[in-house]
Amino acid sequence: MTGAMMPGGADAVVPVEDLGNAAASDPEVRLVAPATPGQNVRDAGADVRTGERVLAAGRELSAHDLAVLASFGISAPFVGASPRVVALSTGDELLGVDDPPREGAIRDSNLPMLSALLEEAGATLVSASRLRDDVESVARGMADGFAKADVVITLGGVSAGHHDPVKEALSRFPGIARWLVAMKPGRPQAFGAPGGKLFFGLPGNPASVACVFEVLVRPALRKLQGFGALERPRLTARVAHRMESRAGRTDFVRVTLEHREGAWWAHEAGAQISGHVLPQSRAHALLVVPEPLVRLEPGDSAEVMLLRWPDPE
Repeated sequence: MTGAMMPGGADAVVPVEDLGNAAASDPEVRLVAPATPGQNVRDAGADVRTGERVLAAGRELSAHDLAVLASFGISAPFVGASPRVVALSTGDELLGVDDPPREGAIRDSNLPMLSALLEEAGATLVSASRLRDDVESVARGMADGFAKADVVITLGGVSAGHHDPVKEALSRFPGIARWLVAMKPGRPQAFGAPGGKLFFGLPGNPASVACVFEVLVRPALRKLQGFGALERPRLTARVAHRMESRAGRTDFVRVTLEHREGAWWAHEAGAQISGHVLPQSRAHALLVVPEPLVRLEPGDSAEVMLLRWPDPE
């Protein structure tokens, strides 16, 4: 039968369906075609050569990699630990998804998005909570996060506003600095490693949260897990229409992708406004406008960070 050891002296196998008479009661079989040495024979060890490296360190294990490991009798491979993350959303104006609406308030779309992005990146979400616009509340939330997690992420409160309790709370943790990063969206940020823990202070607008996470936070989380490939896959696309930028910063444009004329074409997924969430939902990729450029013209080539493949038509 298929997979059985070869009998001694045999060097070929003829499938039973290729025999002239295949009844199990027949004492003899009739070959309808000549058999050749090695026919339908699988040599032991032919799949992997002696000394061949099968799986490299830093590889993200697929279902097929698990099959390879199983063939070697490895049921518990050594893998990187999942970083523990505490996510803190700030703002008195924020409502939970199920909270009743009230005047002057908006729903917190950042926290559910960030929670899902963290899970997708392989992190363990220890807690995700909203904090009041109060320095003491923010400072306690951060201190608690550093005590029980490897990474703390805050959302909002790092821009130029006068009433930003996150900025005041940051001063209580040595090793954290505020930055203006030459990118759009997501220019105002904070970062540090107090006590060996990582801290990311992200802006409050949803597009900025999503962009900074993809460009800076996700690669760091993958590095902590030991992955070799840190960034999203990249491919080259052609710009479907003019895209304006500004010299001195890198722009990340939310785009949809269309395959035609043997190439990928990138279209803006909607208005590139930091507070809008629908363009991010529609986007297949982030198109990268390099720092020296002030615009891309229709037909120009650009690199895109692939978030997901377009749905088949």
